[in-house]
Amino acid sequence: MTGEAARLPQAPLTRTSSWSRVYGLGSVYAKTLRDSRLAVIIVAGLIGVMLISSGVAFGEAYATLQSREELKLLVQSLPPAMAGVYGNPFPVAIETLGGSIGWKTAASLGLITCLWSILALSGSLAAEARRGSLEFVATTPMGMRRIAVEKLAAHLTGMAIVVLVTFGSAWIAGNAFATLPGDEISVESALGFAAWVGVVALASGAVAFALAPLVGRGGAAAIAGTVLLVGYFANGYQAAVPAFEPLANLTWFGWTAQHQPLSGQPDWASLVPGALVAAILFIVGVELFSRRDLGVTTRIPWPSMPSAALGLRGPAGRSFGERLPLAAWWGIGVGIMGFVFGAAALSFSSALDQLSPDTLAIFEAIFPDVNLTEGAGAFLQLAFITFGFILAGFAAATIVNGWASDESDGRLEMLLSTPMSRLRWALGGGLGVFAAVGLFTVMVVLGIGLGSLVAGGDVLTPILGSLVLGLYAFALAGIGMAWGGVIGTSFAGEAVALLVILTFLVDLLVPALGLPDWIQEFAITSHLGQPMIGNWDPTGIVLCIALAVAGWLLSGWGIRRRDVNA
Repeated sequence: MTGEAARLPQAPLTRTSSWSRVYGLGSVYAKTLRDSRLAVIIVAGLIGVMLISSGVAFGEAYATLQSREELKLLVQSLPPAMAGVYGNPFPVAIETLGGSIGWKTAASLGLITCLWSILALSGSLAAEARRGSLEFVATTPMGMRRIAVEKLAAHLTGMAIVVLVTFGSAWIAGNAFATLPGDEISVESALGFAAWVGVVALASGAVAFALAPLVGRGGAAAIAGTVLLVGYFANGYQAAVPAFEPLANLTWFGWTAQHQPLSGQPDWASLVPGALVAAILFIVGVELFSRRDLGVTTRIPWPSMPSAALGLRGPAGRSFGERLPLAAWWGIGVGIMGFVFGAAALSFSSALDQLSPDTLAIFEAIFPDVNLTEGAGAFLQLAFITFGFILAGFAAATIVNGWASDESDGRLEMLLSTPMSRLRWALGGGLGVFAAVGLFTVMVVLGIGLGSLVAGGDVLTPILGSLVLGLYAFALAGIGMAWGGVIGTSFAGEAVALLVILTFLVDLLVPALGLPDWIQEFAITSHLGQPMIGNWDPTGIVLCIALAVAGWLLSGWGIRRRDVNA
């Protein structure tokens, strides 16, 4: 017998379409950019909302020359310790719209963008190397240097999007809401501010990127975060504490302190050192990653995590363990902000006591719903809770996104191959999400409490009042899980982030544009009262709890009835 070997038919080549490459297939760069889309949406949305809202508030409140002069006198009379809260020790042209935004908002936006850059660049290589997800990619002809360059390029693309949004929002705020001559923000001024945001953020993130191959994600983020916060607060308080000036001048915040383009005083040359530092550290990070074994780092001594926090006890424990670092970082960030505002609250109330009746009447007209005689509580309600809602909402969005990634990243199929049911995964994972939100809330409460204790004022009311941020985050987490269960998990986190932005815009624009009050009723935050001065709204509390529980149950019902990854 003879046999003839038949040639097997050649399998057709699979080609990645152009749209698939944009969506995140076909390259490390595209996948990294796709994975970071939620963070880019959050940072860009937060910056856009804060800039435009600042323009609306200023144009509406200070529409006359007299009110502008009174504002200027008020800022000049503030103690340096209070002025340093905003991170700008040298306010310029405060009586203009651009100058006001540059004093009150600019440094905070830079800080937010820096924190995102640190968290993103500290884990873009180190976290994936430790999980083992880069080992297969590194065995391809791409090489480790190209992997590092493409991941860095994806972050630079995301940063470019944020910078463009910053530029557009600053220009819109200065031209759409200008009420007096000199309020307009020119294209050059908006570009100068956007460039500053990009430079300080990349310089801060570059520190984490260079250190991550050596000490891992946690150590790199901790060191870079310390450098960032020391530079930010040393620069902000150098007028109040002259000993901070040399320390501030060691960082990019001190180098660029005189660059105030929104106030009409740009200093483009001051951006060059920060850009050079970022470029050098990026090169160092790429080379260190390409020359070291994957996942091999030098451990910084740190208390080990208990087993319950490592996700070793069922779906709820696993969900909480995986969400814990993210919730802790959000809690630390918002808690630090709460500490600073809590410590400055009494200084604000003291400054109010020294105002003339006419100037105080201006403040009361701007904030008719807040009793300024409440002192420290009024300051926390105005300055902390307003932006605290945004940060708490974005924290909930990222926590929900982590829960949803089990399905969107393909892990859920493996989990469901075990005896665990879909319902148990959904409800157990949801409990882990709520536990992470609870941890975030506790850390915020501690920050506010410590700040109020340092200031020497009322401690209990701010502590209880800050719980409203946790209630809001619980409600949004429930909405996000309901979306993920019923509609799909692919955009659950993004849906929550967009809801946060929409809620803030409703709260801001409905009164400003004179729209019907019933529109504002759709915003959850409009039902939460003024907890920092002790005025709680029981309806809002019940609403938040109901949304959290209903969303959690809907997630289980939805996951149970639909196909996974459908």
